[in-house]
Amino acid sequence: MRISRTVLALAIVGAVGSSACAAIIPSWRINTITPAAIAAAPQLANAMSVSLMVELTGGSLFNVAGLDLNISEFQGAQYFNQATFGSDTTPNSGLFPIFPDLEFDCYVGTTVGVAQPPSVPGNFNFTGTHHVGTNGRFDVRWGATPNTGGTGPREIARITILNAIPASTHLPISNGLVADSLNPNTHVPLPPIPFATVVPEPVSFAIAGLGLLALRRRAS
Repeated sequence: MRISRTVLALAIVGAVGSSACAAIIPSWRINTITPAAIAAAPQLANAMSVSLMVELTGGSLFNVAGLDLNISEFQGAQYFNQATFGSDTTPNSGLFPIFPDLEFDCYVGTTVGVAQPPSVPGNFNFTGTHHVGTNGRFDVRWGATPNTGGTGPREIARITILNAIPASTHLPISNGLVADSLNPNTHVPLPPIPFATVVPEPVSFAIAGLGLLALRRRAS
């Protein structure tokens, strides 16, 4: 019994220690595409958009990230790039009222947004030119020089895909990672991308809409 309690105590301490050492925590945020953005770019009506977020703990700073969506589930995907001011890095939110579709451009950034553009040395494996939603590819490695911080989850990338929902949302660490300033050589894998829950197929959307309308009528 004493041995079991000791093992249990060590396990609890180990779990607490592991969580305390976690210096960068990646997550995904689903972005709701606004009616104004759809009016400016009608192709966004059937799009889905997510942001890669990181939360920094223990005095850590954002160092580097990498993302390569050129795997079977994403092959042939159409990415949204805003024609007028869209670029590979975080856009100026001051332009959103005039160009609302710019908010859903594909880009990568640091935790301080437009205040510090990221360095983009190449694609995920440093074997060629990076692509941030161009030529049907999202394959890029980027970082903050100097490293950047901030409290709460901060956006470091946005991905908007048109007309398709990938069959799978799982990304192995060989296709997606982040690292922080305290542990620059420790690559933290990304959680599954919630693309499949962002926008239903058009037919399903119509059926769901009819169902909601029926419920409202019954309630009235």
